[in-house]
Amino acid sequence: MKYDLDHSTPYFQGIFQNVSDADMTGGVKALEALTTYHKKNHFLLNTGAVGYEPPSWVETDKIFPEDVPTHPMTHIEWAAILKTMKLRGDVLEFGVACGGTIRDFAFINPTKRWHGFDHFEGLEQTQQFIPLYAGWHEGAFALDGPEYRQTYDEVIDDLSQFDNISLIVEDIHDLTEPKDYEIKKICAVHIDVDIYEPTVSALNFVDQCEWKKIYMRFDDWHGHEPDYDQHERLACKEWLDKNNYKYELLRNGLHGEMIVTR
Repeated sequence: MKYDLDHSTPYFQGIFQNVSDADMTGGVKALEALTTYHKKNHFLLNTGAVGYEPPSWVETDKIFPEDVPTHPMTHIEWAAILKTMKLRGDVLEFGVACGGTIRDFAFINPTKRWHGFDHFEGLEQTQQFIPLYAGWHEGAFALDGPEYRQTYDEVIDDLSQFDNISLIVEDIHDLTEPKDYEIKKICAVHIDVDIYEPTVSALNFVDQCEWKKIYMRFDDWHGHEPDYDQHERLACKEWLDKNNYKYELLRNGLHGEMIVTR
């Protein structure tokens, strides 16, 4: 499709020269049904995530002390697992940025409606502590900037290829009721807003939606990393406790994965 990565370049050919299909999927059964294109992208992302060395680390996470796996989970793996779960309802993504994740979601799960929320102006200024090395400064990850070179028009053009994507271009703190965006029942939520404040607002919006069980992934979870204790994990734990939701934490590392029921 237009805007796909070109894996035929010498650079990518060098990477994948001796990589088998089994290497790309890493034993994750849900990934086996994906296209070679998405398997390759998963492999690239997973290799980078596995190589991540947390500058801060504790054996017992201060927010979620459960003993669960901490290995990475790419957004492609999450989407593939979601497809096998046969859950009914739409899916929400908070933090679309350049559109790289939601375009994969929409392709892998073509029968689901994906609602993406972003104002495309980058991060706001958080009032919580952030480590200097995080790069989470005000305006970070805005389009046509140092992190994402794509322009707004290019992102819209890219995502217009998928008729199951709906974009809500609005500040997450200003969202109204789900019905105003033609959102009814949901079955999954992807959170990629990095910092505390928009995560709180995203989860408050989720509260207003119709659901009994949702499958969730947090892209900047940073489990067991004290430097990030005041962001996605904290907002999620406060949300769970406030509403007395039941949850099963499945992954508690760089990425967070859980099932929540109410």
